[in-house]
Amino acid sequence: MKLFSTHSSRQMIAVFLLSILLTLPLLPTAQVVEAPLVYINPGEKVPVYESPDEGTKSGFVLDSGAVFEVLSNQGEWLNILRVNEAGQRLPGWVKASGLRPKTQEDGSGIAIVNSADPFVRVHLQKGASSRSDSLGKYYNGVVVTLIQAPKDNYVKVRIGSLEGFMKLDSLLLDAMPGSVQTYVQTATVQNPRDPGLTLRAGQSYQSDKLGGYSNGAQVRVLGVTEEFAQVQTADGQLGFMMASGLSPQPIYADIDPGAYIQQPEGALSVVDNPAGQGAHLRQKGSTSSPSLGLYPNGTQVVVTGGTAWWKQVWVEGRTGYMMATLIRGFVPSEDGGEDDWVMEDWLDSWEGTWVDGESP
Repeated sequence: MKLFSTHSSRQMIAVFLLSILLTLPLLPTAQVVEAPLVYINPGEKVPVYESPDEGTKSGFVLDSGAVFEVLSNQGEWLNILRVNEAGQRLPGWVKASGLRPKTQEDGSGIAIVNSADPFVRVHLQKGASSRSDSLGKYYNGVVVTLIQAPKDNYVKVRIGSLEGFMKLDSLLLDAMPGSVQTYVQTATVQNPRDPGLTLRAGQSYQSDKLGGYSNGAQVRVLGVTEEFAQVQTADGQLGFMMASGLSPQPIYADIDPGAYIQQPEGALSVVDNPAGQGAHLRQKGSTSSPSLGLYPNGTQVVVTGGTAWWKQVWVEGRTGYMMATLIRGFVPSEDGGEDDWVMEDWLDSWEGTWVDGESP
């Protein structure tokens, strides 16, 4: 009886194992995900097409040294994903002639801005030194093109029409978008004085015009100076717009853009710069202090203190300092002390001079 029981048990185990083996082909097999095929354009600029047809030029090109991903090929055509400066992968088609897989010998063609603290953006500097003038601060996730080999912890890069130097330890070399969390900002054109903004080729109001964008148009903000933001428009153009005409306004000082301070008690006034477009809010009472934003004439401010020449103010959820001469009603006394200030005659009839945390 014991022998019969043991033999039966072995038969049952064998049948059970066989049933498992027979069901294995029915289980889904693991899929092997291949790494994207990365190519490089080692020659001159190559036009990008919307489809594998020479009559569908998109207006975009692959610059010399551009790195891109290949999805498939169709005869003499390659279906690709090109990468723009905002870190977006965009589809297109190119002629395969002259293009080839990227190798280690090609070095690093692109890099992604990768500051250890995402609220401390990375300077693009004129020279390979921290003492060199800044061409702007750039957000994590921005894609830059390397145009020289790294040297002494700096590398020369290109972002659109700008060329300058960035620190190596603030870049992720030879990486593709998605390698780091992006902090590239989306902003809306919202010019309080005009129906839109001009996109310019450089960081100057005298720079060539690349086009006009109406209020409500959205752009991607790559970097910012005290006056201008380098942006990528929805139609793919890269240029510069007046930073104060964007909402939310990208600011030069390195702070958490989501921080908001409630309106305090103080003297209510407005920005009034007869000789310019507005006034900078600065972290300290000095023109060399980083800007917290440029606020156009007519913007309401609450004056909470300060000195004769620099007033501590609250404006749109931020606190900082503005020049007293640019705030209506506050005129420094020529013979007064450091803390003296006088109000203009119209103050006598000014309604709602003082506020207690709420607008009058």
